[in-house]
Amino acid sequence: MTDPEAPDKAPPYSDSFGIYRAEWLSNLFELFTKPAYYPELETARPCVLSGGRGTGKTTVLKCLSYEGRHALSGYDDATVPNWPYYGFYYRINTNRVTAFAGEELPHATWRRLYAHYLNLVMCGQVVDFLNWYDSKVPHTARLDAEACRDISEMLHLDSTDDQGALGRAIKKGQRRFEGYLNNLDPDALPNLSMQGQPVDELCEAVLKLQSFSGKALFFIVDEFENLLDYQQEILNTLIKHCGPHYTFKIGVKEMGWRIKNTLNANEQLVSPADYEKIDIEQRLDGEPFVQFAAEVCSLRAKDLPGFPVGGEIADVLPSLSIEDEAKKLGVDEHVARICEAVDRQCPQWNEVARSIPPLDLYLVDFWSRTQNLTLGETFAERQAYPVRWADRLNNYKVPLLFTLRAKKPGLRKLYAGWRTYTSMAGNNIRYILELVGQALQLHNQDGGQVGAPISPELQTRAAIMVGRKNLAELEGLSVHGAQLTKLLLGLGRIFEVLASQPEGHTPELTQFTFTENPPLGEARPLVMAAVMHLVLIRSVANKRSDLDLKAYDYAVHPIYSAFFNFSHRRKRKLRLSPTQLLGLVREPRSAIRQILRAQNRVEEDYPLPEQLALFEGHYNGPQ
Repeated sequence: MTDPEAPDKAPPYSDSFGIYRAEWLSNLFELFTKPAYYPELETARPCVLSGGRGTGKTTVLKCLSYEGRHALSGYDDATVPNWPYYGFYYRINTNRVTAFAGEELPHATWRRLYAHYLNLVMCGQVVDFLNWYDSKVPHTARLDAEACRDISEMLHLDSTDDQGALGRAIKKGQRRFEGYLNNLDPDALPNLSMQGQPVDELCEAVLKLQSFSGKALFFIVDEFENLLDYQQEILNTLIKHCGPHYTFKIGVKEMGWRIKNTLNANEQLVSPADYEKIDIEQRLDGEPFVQFAAEVCSLRAKDLPGFPVGGEIADVLPSLSIEDEAKKLGVDEHVARICEAVDRQCPQWNEVARSIPPLDLYLVDFWSRTQNLTLGETFAERQAYPVRWADRLNNYKVPLLFTLRAKKPGLRKLYAGWRTYTSMAGNNIRYILELVGQALQLHNQDGGQVGAPISPELQTRAAIMVGRKNLAELEGLSVHGAQLTKLLLGLGRIFEVLASQPEGHTPELTQFTFTENPPLGEARPLVMAAVMHLVLIRSVANKRSDLDLKAYDYAVHPIYSAFFNFSHRRKRKLRLSPTQLLGLVREPRSAIRQILRAQNRVEEDYPLPEQLALFEGHYNGPQ
């Protein structure tokens, strides 16, 4: 029976926050928020926009296109002639690019075929734009008959002297060429155009038109990582030699730009000489991402029925102080136990024990146990060296939270607050949308009012669910999917146990680095795939070399921190060898135990958190 007082429709969290891929959004441009680096993409030089899945590359690149600019202007045709640049968006489709490979033809022939295909695609985009422009600003910019004939001849199409007919001829020629690929006859190759030449001449002809005098033309290539290696060489060559008539804006996942040389193996693309690299994670790191994410989420939240007008998304995600979180996690129970022990062992410290903050007292107990001191000796040290003790308390406050409910069922740590969520998102706009959307959904299911603060417990459960969801999706993301899942399960368990047992090592171990001597060897493809698919995030270590993956520090992406129950903060690190990393994939049970034993930890002492129970077979499988 329907509740008569129930709302007609639940708040559309799935619409506002659940749709985070640019390809799915029907109102993409209405929800667009310009990131701080956007003006750099609007310059006339080649740019490479690098970032992981969900960092907003596609949204930004689509907004650079002429369709995007038109939508952002409110579809105001009067603005079109005043734009300083016109961009042509093209997404690399795996179905298309993989058709240009096989044993039927030699490598050099495949290269020429793909170069011709690119000519058709790029020229088609330019002519489609010209026809679109003519529909918005009639009779102001059309190619003359000679230019149309030249382009059609260079592309080996039926000759035409009309711009509209040229566009139709290019589409027909592209369809014929694709049909040829599907019915490949090595002895009957079609006529092919020279790489880049038709594009150069077409763009030159466009810029000679009065309407485009002084304007810039952008070819916007998204998902560059989908190109085969030799195809990346072809695009690299075009980028290197694009000249004055057009430039490129490239979107690529980190580690997805595998080949940096052109078709000339001795010619490399180098930043900043040949292109401007814009690393999204670096450009939005810290406070810029916090502000950008707030703008994006608040823009989406305003469409939720009942959300306060002018309300800030951060207001519905209240944080906890460390002391308040400790209370929620049961520190008072430990205080009672410790005070009883003080009464028995060192009653002279009874008054101090009952007057200092709970976490301070808990640290006294923790330190005495882990350093083989009596409670009295620890109190005496605390009193004799107050500055040293204050530093110790500051270093151990957060790590101690993970021990308060260790080995107990239920939530063992709380992940709450806007800044905690932005930190867990790791500068990834898709992840912050997932976290906020899931928290709002749980809040609604719990009977909470739209716009009211969400409890820390519900925020934590939302973060756990998002981590579980992204773990489940890993297998379908890559040919390395199964390996990445095992790697993540292994590293997650290791950092979870280390968080539960902070004694005996530096607190908050959340990163790892590779031992210096052995090369990565077999582990290299796994590490590259883990970074590309956001299993791991990396940061510059002591030196920087794009060719040496050991020059970085690594951490499990913080989006998984709540699911595995370790700190989302990037702190201290341990050393792992490439062999140990591969062991987590090949023999996970023995590899986890071996790594933990090297840190003086025994995995069996700490049962799996309830959210990891589903993977008990993985962790307790054969040695």
